[in-house]
Amino acid sequence: MQICAFGYRNLVLLGSLTADQAVAGLPVSNLQLPQGAASLGWRSPVLTATLTLTLSQVETVRAVSVHRTNLSAQASWTVVVSRAGVEQVRTSQPCQTLNGQALLILPADVTGDTVQVTLEDPGNPDGYLSIPLCFIGALWQPVRNYSTSSTDSWDYGIDETTSLSGKEFPQARWSRRKLSIVHQSLGDVDLPAVRAMASVSGQGGNILFLPDPDRVPLAETALFGRVAVSEISNPFGPADRHAVTFTLTERL
Repeated sequence: MQICAFGYRNLVLLGSLTADQAVAGLPVSNLQLPQGAASLGWRSPVLTATLTLTLSQVETVRAVSVHRTNLSAQASWTVVVSRAGVEQVRTSQPCQTLNGQALLILPADVTGDTVQVTLEDPGNPDGYLSIPLCFIGALWQPVRNYSTSSTDSWDYGIDETTSLSGKEFPQARWSRRKLSIVHQSLGDVDLPAVRAMASVSGQGGNILFLPDPDRVPLAETALFGRVAVSEISNPFGPADRHAVTFTLTERL
């Protein structure tokens, strides 16, 4: 098991996006919106589509992910990172889609100014590709891992009607994962990243969280959404150990 990882600097929001396929009214630029609704995402009318992220400067890429998608279990993708027109890495593999999301972690950090992601899902029963949320960027790992007292739960939006006889008629509107990540031993070197995550989320942005980057498939436990950061304490006196709780909720 690896130490958990966070992705808080989403290059999708910093560069220029283009795509070879898009439905009118659902352009690839919608991926720069923080909401995860299909009505606000990128949609391709065909089952093979390529998005290209062009950056104004060289950046570090380690992870590529898509969320709240309609990709089927047979989907695959090819990711190419280039610098000054020269390929730095190319990888093709199944998406391993689960819970409407798919994640790809490169073997090592790679720097580039262009990232191209080609999605193929020829057996998709919908007849189109819907991609509401996307993350491309580096991963940050704290010096030490989170506590085993952390919890994983679900948050539900349910309208309930109760009859005069007491019968309940619940109508589910949405559900989302919710994590409470308790960390009791952050180092001083970790605090700038923690503050950066709090700033990103405070402005409405989303954070990618991987409880274990070695977990296969990654989509089983990963969460992409907002994070609330508790007060940072120093419970061990002069020791380089800080405590904080991250409350993460999946973005809908």
